[in-house]
Amino acid sequence: MVLSTKPPFIRSRLSTVLSLTIVWSSCFLPAVAQEQQQIERLEVQGSRLDKASTATGLPLTLRKTPQSVSIIGSEFIDSFALESIADIMTFAPGLQAQRAETDRYFFRARGNDITNFQFDGVPVNYNSFFNDAVTDTIIFERVEVVRGATGLLTGAGEPSAAINLIRKRPKAEGGGYINARVGSWNQRRLELDHSLALSEDGAVNARVAGAYEQGDSYVDLAEKDDLQLYGVITADLSAQTRLTVGLDHSRRNPKGSTWGALPLFYADGSPADDLPVSTTTAAQWTKWERDGTNAFASIEHAFDNGWDIHAELERREGEMDGHLLYLYGLPDKETGLGMGTSPLIYQSKREQDALRLMASGPFSLLGREHNLTAGLLYSQQDITSDSFRPLEAVPVGNFLEWDGSVSKPPFGQEPASSGSETITQQGAYLAAQFNLHDQVNLILGSRLSDYKVEGDTGDYKHDSVTTPYAGLVFDFSEVISAYISYTEIFQPQDAKDADNRRLDPVEGSNAEIGVKGDFFDQALTASFSLFKVEKDNVAVLDPNFTEPLPDGSFPSVAVKGAQNQGYELEVNGNPSDQLDLYFSFTHSESEQADGSPFKTYLPEDMVRLSGLYRISDQVKMGANINWQSEMVNPGVGPNGESARQDAYTLVNLMASYDINDQLQAQINLNNALDKKYYSSIDFYNQGFWGPERNLQVSLRYSW
Repeated sequence: MVLSTKPPFIRSRLSTVLSLTIVWSSCFLPAVAQEQQQIERLEVQGSRLDKASTATGLPLTLRKTPQSVSIIGSEFIDSFALESIADIMTFAPGLQAQRAETDRYFFRARGNDITNFQFDGVPVNYNSFFNDAVTDTIIFERVEVVRGATGLLTGAGEPSAAINLIRKRPKAEGGGYINARVGSWNQRRLELDHSLALSEDGAVNARVAGAYEQGDSYVDLAEKDDLQLYGVITADLSAQTRLTVGLDHSRRNPKGSTWGALPLFYADGSPADDLPVSTTTAAQWTKWERDGTNAFASIEHAFDNGWDIHAELERREGEMDGHLLYLYGLPDKETGLGMGTSPLIYQSKREQDALRLMASGPFSLLGREHNLTAGLLYSQQDITSDSFRPLEAVPVGNFLEWDGSVSKPPFGQEPASSGSETITQQGAYLAAQFNLHDQVNLILGSRLSDYKVEGDTGDYKHDSVTTPYAGLVFDFSEVISAYISYTEIFQPQDAKDADNRRLDPVEGSNAEIGVKGDFFDQALTASFSLFKVEKDNVAVLDPNFTEPLPDGSFPSVAVKGAQNQGYELEVNGNPSDQLDLYFSFTHSESEQADGSPFKTYLPEDMVRLSGLYRISDQVKMGANINWQSEMVNPGVGPNGESARQDAYTLVNLMASYDINDQLQAQINLNNALDKKYYSSIDFYNQGFWGPERNLQVSLRYSW
């Protein structure tokens, strides 16, 4: 079943979203059972043993999920002062978080870009131009990461990973905190988080949170001025029904923003890795402002027979105003001459609507109880953009002496180019967990999707795209399970064959086999997996036909694409009452269909190791070690030289001291060894340095 019509309220503006969200909800059981369920959920929130439905839609524990899933909880986020989603991704197992500019990040996993984000399980499209990557963590309770193809729930995308951002909800006991932080480069940050009851019987509760941050940067000229606000209300309409509505607003007003990065080579072919980390390509007038306002609502209802239904609505609006300067070319090593410029004013707006209806619960078959989930999803994204070109050239002169003091050129009053695009996706999925035996669980699922693009460059669509999911879990014992799974995802493409017929979407697949275990009375979890990611039906120009098609494009043929394979080891938990341990090792290598290396600008090996140790009731210390193997971008130098970032290790340290029951002091030292390294070397064949050693000091008051 596929949604065939667009719900009339989807196009409503933010001002009417909250009033139109008396949709369905809650999965909370009657009376005492309801209270017990809420208490249990609060106790394990963020635990590695918590149930996560991000992979299948079924409420499975991580050990029962036949795919690689990691959970990053609030204690880890707070301890290492991770202030944005990009910060979290640099710590997440199996993910590459590469900074390409002062205000833009790209995320990859298993050799492919990460294009799918979820907010409380509702899929939204990731776009690096807007606030997605730098969304403040003040609004999230935890982050779930599912690696591999995730098409069953997310629809279109790459076979890489899905990032599920779980927003904060009101706490049953109320209370909150205020946190003040200062740090290197004149950084100042203030956080507030508070839960409160809005009714005497505790049926209606609210939570508000916010963060404001100002400061300079390790990159010359760059400054930030960020605001994040968040509010959410939950109302128990009955013992079995809960309504949730929320709103968040973000404003980012940076200065000295870069567009593009630094040259990797000088004109003579020698590496330009002697450029200082603080080197910028920005001007004093460049900026990349971003504003975003998002509203959401959900209603959940639990039936006495164990079934529950959910309805969730997301309305997201964002806009950006970039006054940018791109520097390109290779400077002379002695004179610094040779760089060109491309100024641009780029303004864009984005609106996204997403709706999910879902039902799940147990059913009986052949004397055993099984679980089933079914869902309908609808999403639409509208993006418009205008580009303004300069009327005068911007000189660079000696790039080695560049300080960004060049004057802002006049720009045309009318856009040099404009664009608009609407992406609509709708689908239905069904998944079931069959308990074949006390030790064997079979998980089967399938999704049917319709996908349509309408824009200035043309329209195209793909209907009735089928996405399967299959997994088998075998329990060797009460603590160890083995699994095998196969998942798919699709990526629509606007390519046609010699008969003017549109090619089918690119097919991405993930085959995985692994073992998971819970040890020390479920205090420690461990997993090991082998995976292989493949792409098929990738469009390339057809060498047998050189005449253009009626629309001016040239015929393409579908071929087998690149593949990625590797293995992952992950160990998380509490081996003792004093120690929290987070460890992962990932090996991931990509190759073309002919076996030649592919995407060597991504590291093949990565280690993430973090520990938090409670020396006493008052003192906690922590360390994080991130190591990755070398990255190579071949043939990008003026004489065919390869850009290279050697293997490197980053060390981050923290310590906190509880002055009393309410007041806590914390210190974080990031990049403690002051390693100089490229965060990325592939974005337009330029390189962007990672941050130098920096220090942060926080004081937190809780109530």
